[in-house]
Amino acid sequence: MANSDRTRPEGMLIYGKNSVMGALSAEHSVEKIIFESGSDKDDRIRMIKDVASRQKVPMEYKVGSWFQKTLGDVPHQGIAAQCARVRLLDMNALMGAMPLEPAGRSVVLVDQVTDPHNLGAIIRVVAASRAGGLIVTKDRTSPFSPAAVSASAGTVFGLPIAVVANLAYAMERLKKDGYWLYGLDAADGHDYRKEKYACPSAFIVGSEGAGMRELTRKNADFFITIPMRPGVDSLNVSTALAVVLFRAIES
Repeated sequence: MANSDRTRPEGMLIYGKNSVMGALSAEHSVEKIIFESGSDKDDRIRMIKDVASRQKVPMEYKVGSWFQKTLGDVPHQGIAAQCARVRLLDMNALMGAMPLEPAGRSVVLVDQVTDPHNLGAIIRVVAASRAGGLIVTKDRTSPFSPAAVSASAGTVFGLPIAVVANLAYAMERLKKDGYWLYGLDAADGHDYRKEKYACPSAFIVGSEGAGMRELTRKNADFFITIPMRPGVDSLNVSTALAVVLFRAIES
């Protein structure tokens, strides 16, 4: 396990200004914040200290070598925090957390994305789009590690996320609640620009290499494709999701 993914049974050590501020802004449980000595000149660091002080979060200083030894070669930006693990929900809790407005009830389902940076980027897209939440599978999905937290820019702490053992079950549950399910497909779907998206809706992204599993595909209602210039076969999964999700929610 890489140094940047070190966790304790009751929590984990996150790093970076966005990650720490995201935890504080969401009033996530933060045990303490560690600053690199001499970081007070940074405006963002001073802002984090002000928020932490108001929330009565303990703070301490460490020399730069502590960060290198503890976190390894990651963009820690002179700050880390020991905090509780990402809060995860079940399907009932997720559905109960959906906003009242139909567009805000859009959700994203992740079918076995294994790269923590891709998972974090997906979370950031979902949070930025004002969609209602995220659903991931218990197995064969990247854990919500410090690397994923960093890639999400800390937005993971404020986004409702459900973990399910069976994605097909989650899809059936969404259908019963009136959702239409759109699978993002690299080639064999409708042009995303011409689709009239239903509300509420759910968007499914597959793994980085294989895409959606066959059972997942069978349970989708529609498939959406992003037309590309010749010679370009696909986009990164989070980029493709951003293109479709913002179009769907704003349409």
